[in-house]
Amino acid sequence: MKKKHLAAILLVIPMIFGLTGCSGGVNGEGDSGYSQDVGTPIVRGNAFNDLGWENIGKGQYESAIAQFNKVLNDNPTDDEKAEANNGLGWAKSYLGELKDGIAWFEKAKDISNDAKVGLAAAYLQKASRSDMEMVIDLLFKQLGAENPHFKYSARRNTGVSDAEVHAMLAYAYASVGSNDLAREQLDYAKELDPNYAGTTIEQLANVIEFLLN
Repeated sequence: MKKKHLAAILLVIPMIFGLTGCSGGVNGEGDSGYSQDVGTPIVRGNAFNDLGWENIGKGQYESAIAQFNKVLNDNPTDDEKAEANNGLGWAKSYLGELKDGIAWFEKAKDISNDAKVGLAAAYLQKASRSDMEMVIDLLFKQLGAENPHFKYSARRNTGVSDAEVHAMLAYAYASVGSNDLAREQLDYAKELDPNYAGTTIEQLANVIEFLLN
């Protein structure tokens, strides 16, 4: 099973990059599950956070980082600070790899659901068993409050949909041998996005089936 898991890791890593926009991501034309109305209202320092996300949408990641740092350097509220650190996590991920955003996602995850998802994707990329267990904790326990059919609606345009989050959780379950839970999450991901053929969800589904069979 260990050899099989290593093979699955090699297959899944490019798909995780797809979740961050390298294969469609922020500028993709699919339904990202993004909703500007989710979460606490946009406030003072988040004008800079808004500009940061505008820059991310244009692929101007260094400029985005500068905007997020303006928030952090201007006595932000807890929400503003979390939003800025979340933005830094995604911008750093786009510039390099998901793991490059971990430090900032960690700072934001207690407030920002988008940061929980970014951090979970980064741990998927690292891919050890303990990393998979962290993914399960972040998505099922912290984000989903232990409801297997939880709803994720991104506050910012991260490019990650509700269905993709459940597919990520399915992969984590399959990686630790929780096959029934993996199938439940994969089936739910397909239910959320019935037009999943040719998407990241189908690619993840193929790897999950490889692990389960």
